[in-house]
Amino acid sequence: MTSYPFFKKIIHSFYLKDLYVFSRINEKNKIGFKYLFFLLSIFWIPEMVKMQIGMSRFINNELPSVVDKLPVVTIKNGVASFDKSSPYIMKDDETGKDIMIFDESGTFTSLEGTEAKILLTDTKLIYEKSAMETREYSLSNINDFTLTHEKILSWAGWGNYLTILFYIFIIPFALLYRAFQVLIYSLIGLIFQAILGTKYSFQTIYRLSIIAITPAFIIDKLLGYFEVTFSGWAFICLIISLAYLYFGLLANKENEIANQLPSPELGTNN
Repeated sequence: MTSYPFFKKIIHSFYLKDLYVFSRINEKNKIGFKYLFFLLSIFWIPEMVKMQIGMSRFINNELPSVVDKLPVVTIKNGVASFDKSSPYIMKDDETGKDIMIFDESGTFTSLEGTEAKILLTDTKLIYEKSAMETREYSLSNINDFTLTHEKILSWAGWGNYLTILFYIFIIPFALLYRAFQVLIYSLIGLIFQAILGTKYSFQTIYRLSIIAITPAFIIDKLLGYFEVTFSGWAFICLIISLAYLYFGLLANKENEIANQLPSPELGTNN
């Protein structure tokens, strides 16, 4: 039977019956978690690259102008002071709304009645976590600290590496999510099997389900990369994947009929 390298599997998952047959009867090159891992690892890369470009553009082009508006903050023995007159209110350039307030004069003691999301007084930091929750932190444990513009930009430079860390962490979680998704589809595949009258093992249906999610996954990643969204897309992905699973089971049944081969027994080892 024809061999299917990784990228051929991806392309042929869209239309080729033989690939779905291959994944069932080829013992030396079964499609499973290894295929799923590489599928996720490769097709998350464009999104990570796009994220990295956006982050670098922000850090290099936009962040410096934002940082220039911030006062230099000096905290000694739990008391903060600023190099700008208090209260100093930082505003959004586009909307004109208050973003942050720096006040060592005592004019502002809370965020109530303000548009700002963050308030730094001489003794505490207050920020709005959500519309229903505001948190407050005392500065009393800080003995000697100065926050300069140079220090903020230096820290921001590490943001260029955050995408790599995010990629390292997201792949295992994405793999768990997709593995569980394939499990659910495989259970539905048992219903398809009853309809078609086949007798494949659950492991076989699981492998077919991994191939079946490939087209919807690829399309989803392409739409996400180009920021194309529309209502009901998740449900459409479900229908596409299940349609391909049915397609795969039907392809195997037709292959058996054409070759007059007996169906494998339930419980065949994976």
